[in-house]
This record gives sequence, structure tokens and C-alpha cells, in this order.
Amino acid sequence: MRIELPSGMLLHKIGVASHHSAKERMLTICGSIFDKFRETPKIKLVRDRKVDSEKVFKYETMLHKFFSNYQYTSKHRFDGITECFVLPSDSADAIQAYEAVLAGHVPESAYVMPDRSEDELPF
Repeated sequence: MRIELPSGMLLHKIGVASHHSAKERMLTICGSIFDKFRETPKIKLVRDRKVDSEKVFKYETMLHKFFSNYQYTSKHRFDGITECFVLPSDSADAIQAYEAVLAGHVPESAYVMPDRSEDELPF
């Protein structure tokens, strides 16, 4: 999800929709942000796919580790905040990583964040 906070900050939520659908999850996050700040964010579902339930959390873990250097932290907590990232270039990197992980192009060794520059990641 691409989340634009009322302040203008752009976040990307990378993770599993823990509700019945991504739409329900999006509405839950929107409501949580509204309850916290009394303002409504702009949220866009960038990617939404059904994934094998046995692999979904493995994929999520991989993506979170890939982007761990960009984890969003704030003293203001809202639903979904632990899966939010501030990426250096909109969502293109996240989409590329997402597609590579789901297509199986990322080896098992990629579960550990490499100590290399972004340009050397396997996607």
C-alpha cells in the first residue's frame, strides 16, 4: 500500500493483509490513522495478490529484511506502522522486489539482509 499521510510523508506498507481482504486492511489502517491524527491519509493499493498460505509470511519476511534500512519509526503509533517503510524512490524498488520474490527469483540466502549496496541486491 502507498500511504500519503496528511503531513505529506509518503509511506509504503509492505505486508500481508491480515483481514479478509486487502481492501478491509486498507480501511482499518485508514481508520487507525484518522483516529490518531483526526485526518485521513490517501491510500492506494499498489499490489494485491493471493499467495500460497504456506509461503506468504516467508515472502513478507524477505521483503521486510530487504527494506529494513528504510523502516518507518515514529512515536505516534497506528495500525500497520511496523510494516511501513520510507523508500528513497517512491514504490518502484518495492514493486520490483515484490515481483522478484513472488516469481522465485530470490534465493533462500536472501533471507538475510546483505551487507552490500542496493545496486548489488539480486533483483
